[in-house]
Amino acid sequence: MSMNIKVKTALRAILIGATVLPLIIVAVAATVNIFSFSKTMIAEETQTSGIAQSAGVINIASGLLNDADALSKMAAVKDFATDPINKTNIANMQGIADAFKNGRNVLDVVVTKNDGTVVYSAKESSKNKHFFAYGDDGYKSEKYISGFYTEGTVYETPVFAAVAKISDDKTDGYIAVVVDTKEITDYLASCTFLTHGRLVITDGSTVLNYNDAVVSAAGELDSAISPNSVSEIVASNSSEASVALEDSSYVGQYGSITGTGWAWLSLYPASETTSGVFMVFIISMVILVALILICVLVMVIATQKVIDPMLGMLSTMREINSGNHSERINVNGMSKEFAGMASVFNEMMDESLMSEELHKTVSDLSDNMLFEWDFSKEAMFVSDNFKAKIDLPISGATLSNGKFIDSLMEEEEAEKYKRDMTSLFKTKSDVGGEYKMKTPAGQEMWVSMRAHCITDRLGEVLRVIGVLTDITSEKNATLKLAERASFDFLSQLYNRNTFEREFASELERNVGKKVAALFIDVDDFKFINDRYSHAVGDEVIRFVADVIKSKTGETGFAGRFGGDEFVLCISDPKLVENVEVLSMDIIDDLYAGYYSKSVDTTLNIKASIGIAIFPDHSTDGKQLVGCADAAMYFVKKNGKANYHIYEPEDSNLEGNFMSSL
Repeated sequence: MSMNIKVKTALRAILIGATVLPLIIVAVAATVNIFSFSKTMIAEETQTSGIAQSAGVINIASGLLNDADALSKMAAVKDFATDPINKTNIANMQGIADAFKNGRNVLDVVVTKNDGTVVYSAKESSKNKHFFAYGDDGYKSEKYISGFYTEGTVYETPVFAAVAKISDDKTDGYIAVVVDTKEITDYLASCTFLTHGRLVITDGSTVLNYNDAVVSAAGELDSAISPNSVSEIVASNSSEASVALEDSSYVGQYGSITGTGWAWLSLYPASETTSGVFMVFIISMVILVALILICVLVMVIATQKVIDPMLGMLSTMREINSGNHSERINVNGMSKEFAGMASVFNEMMDESLMSEELHKTVSDLSDNMLFEWDFSKEAMFVSDNFKAKIDLPISGATLSNGKFIDSLMEEEEAEKYKRDMTSLFKTKSDVGGEYKMKTPAGQEMWVSMRAHCITDRLGEVLRVIGVLTDITSEKNATLKLAERASFDFLSQLYNRNTFEREFASELERNVGKKVAALFIDVDDFKFINDRYSHAVGDEVIRFVADVIKSKTGETGFAGRFGGDEFVLCISDPKLVENVEVLSMDIIDDLYAGYYSKSVDTTLNIKASIGIAIFPDHSTDGKQLVGCADAAMYFVKKNGKANYHIYEPEDSNLEGNFMSSL
């Protein structure tokens, strides 16, 4: 017993010492380094935040400079600069200025000569040289962003200008978009970091957002960032991403604003670099002490017959994890508590194994094909029936890298599938769709997919589980029904509704081109039905349809309007140009005769054809068909078995389609 106590005490001492001593060493080292680390961390944050946040100012300035550059290239602006006293030019310039003043805090649009003399101002500012001109010699460059101006202007707020030379050899001048600094100051007000950090902008003499002021004189900041000064910072125009401030009352960085004469400064008060860290240090020490106490307690408990049972349980778990799912924890010799835990674990593994077998059985019996993408393992798993039916190698496949089912789709279907996958990861909810693909064996297949994201408590996706259902039969049946609904059963041409819809679309696609509509009516069709039977009449309808289809060309199509009436659409330019020849070909081919086996007779079919041309006779599809019908009626009234191109007086004939419109 005494030996056991000594061993237990020694074990406790070793375990506690091995655990607590490193914590104490870490605590001492952390105490020495935490304050210096804090300043380094803040310095890095000022650099990162300054570069990132100044990009917003660059975007604002670039957008305005692009606006000014676009204005300088406008014909109306060039015309005004060339002749600024022309009333039309003045009116056009005023319209442009009014349009620009409606957005982005634009206060004025100004046009000047090369020496800066104002020739136009939407705000009617002074006719003397404008503030954005650089001295008597003219301008800084062909386009640039000016500095900030707070006084000596006609504007009531601080402003700056985006300036561009009017791009025309005949003109002499510049155009400037004068903007309130509010958009920039509002943006700067939102640019904070680490609570006390601020971003300021300066042009060398004026500073925006220093001490939360809208505009401040540069001298107020010079003393705070000594030995630097804002004018030196602006003049340096550093090509580096940022430069650190040295020996100032701020921890900070600065850099140039691309495309302007401005500079940015990200400032964090040096006095605040340790205040926040001190609280972190106190909290860390409290946590450290708590950890030491917990470690001592755990080590004491661990010596009470814990290590051996735990090692045994861990060994069994490793076996199970390696694939030996039948392995179970041996509870013999364990304490009551550990034996209870082991029994629960064994029961869970039994249920899990049973559930896995049940899941596999259901998957094998079902037509649904299952797949699972595991983000942690970066692996794709599919059910056996998926492998059997699709036979797709999934090595290296993810959900949308072109190696899963998207590899079996045409480009358009694959893009649709990828959009659905993007939506799945964005919304992290269920997504579904139907896709057409071709299996590796070359068989066309339609599948319906449903996919579901499984996320952790932070909302990060852990797995995507999905099911594919083969809907090829249902899809083909639906497509056949849709196709049948569009065609006349007897002639296999478009029915009337489908023809009118397709004809209207064809006219929309051929605006500016000619399209012909031919209204074809079989002469004396009632005689054929009465003499030879309706069955022979049906044969004649199919014969007429075949002749018409043979004349449609590559882009034409035809429809049966009912009975013995057919309409043919011709959009091939060559066929339209020779529509009369085409019509006679149809009449001749029909009259050449159709041999009917059922009555052992050759029937010479006669037809009357009316022709209407888009857009000569109408630009409306139904009216154009009506014109063709009126022309056909003219043929009926004048001997039949001929063709006629529509003329306006044909619409006055009684009994035709046009007279009923």
